[in-house]
Amino acid sequence: MTLSSMKTDKNTRKRKASSRRPRKDRLIQTRVPEDLETTLKEEAERRRLTVSHLIRSVLEDTFQLVDDVVTDFDKVVTDSVDLARNVSRNARKLAATSESLRPAKPGWDRSLGDIYGWNELVLQRAATCRRCGSDIESGERGFVGESDKARRHRVWLCRGCIDQVRPPVD
Repeated sequence: MTLSSMKTDKNTRKRKASSRRPRKDRLIQTRVPEDLETTLKEEAERRRLTVSHLIRSVLEDTFQLVDDVVTDFDKVVTDSVDLARNVSRNARKLAATSESLRPAKPGWDRSLGDIYGWNELVLQRAATCRRCGSDIESGERGFVGESDKARRHRVWLCRGCIDQVRPPVD
């Protein structure tokens, strides 16, 4: 290469392709405040590392830590949801067991425990009273129980039994 063929302008100067194997690492540059630069240099010296190696280690450790936290957080959330479901299921089982063990109050029919109210109707078709088993004929007045349970069969009471049904007084 001759002296005249070399260009001195930095913008047009080209590097010769290296015959050595290509580098795997990439260079990233950034500006930092002076106090951070001082801290990085002091810590690198204390650990007997170059500033570049210290920064690389800090970045790798930070990303690993964040990944671990996110993974652990997902596991905590999943475990918490599972625990809540188990507690809820067990609480329902326990409540059902305790309800069946609770002594009945006078006039209270335990099978009507999920009924929250009664509507008086004139029946279009016949029904049977849940308590006494008597027929409630078409055209007679009967009382239908309202429940939050969607799949519950309709519960009917005759006029004689509606006065005997009283909700429990706690």
